[in-house]
Amino acid sequence: MSKSRQNLLGALLLVAFFPAANAKPIKVLTEHLPPYQIDTRSGVSGFATEVVRRTFEIAGIPYEIEVQDWSRAYQRTLRQADTCIYSISKSTERTPLFHWVGALASTITSMYSLKNRPDIQLKTLDDAKKLVTAVTKDDITHHYLLKHGFKEGEQLYLLESVTTMLHVLQGRKDIDLVLINDTILKYRALESGVPLEVLQKQMEVTDLPLDFHLACSLTTSTDIVTKLKASLQQLKDSGEFAQIIAGWADKLK
Repeated sequence: MSKSRQNLLGALLLVAFFPAANAKPIKVLTEHLPPYQIDTRSGVSGFATEVVRRTFEIAGIPYEIEVQDWSRAYQRTLRQADTCIYSISKSTERTPLFHWVGALASTITSMYSLKNRPDIQLKTLDDAKKLVTAVTKDDITHHYLLKHGFKEGEQLYLLESVTTMLHVLQGRKDIDLVLINDTILKYRALESGVPLEVLQKQMEVTDLPLDFHLACSLTTSTDIVTKLKASLQQLKDSGEFAQIIAGWADKLK
């Protein structure tokens, strides 16, 4: 065998045995959403981020995490191959739109107003249709309220990012309510400088539990999705997932 053919055979064997080294990294999109994902100067951290990193590492799949506004991350994942997203809530409407790798966390969602608004007394979701609620565009809360008859520009005020939600509630008289995850609320209040004491929980939206997931675009390789599913399950079966939860327990309350 000639030396050139030996070199070619050697190169092909390297590709066969070490595919990850030559694979293009999977784009993993997310938003700044403490304590699940936290965007800092030194990189992205947070409970869900730690789980996602370990899931890709165990699977041996190269990845790159990018932080964007939620709507942009959501739309990119719908359109682009080899792209995943977290922490995304799963719903009946969203189920056929993505490959769902697995659940990362679950929490409660509630309607909040300012405490100095005694005129707001919600008994049912329909009561909120007489008011204006701020939600993040393309978030599950946005899609949920649309499904229940809320209209954009009338009962719904759309935000590009959750980071401004409490400022909008406190600073604009035309915004009456926000619909937000209870755990996220305390971190959003801390970052916004809005005291929790000025907020009033109006009602829990019991049929909108936020089950946060890792998901990938439909055009992402099924082989990659299968490996990620197995990796996340291994993380849970081994007890490492529980250890990660324990490490963030005080922040997930």
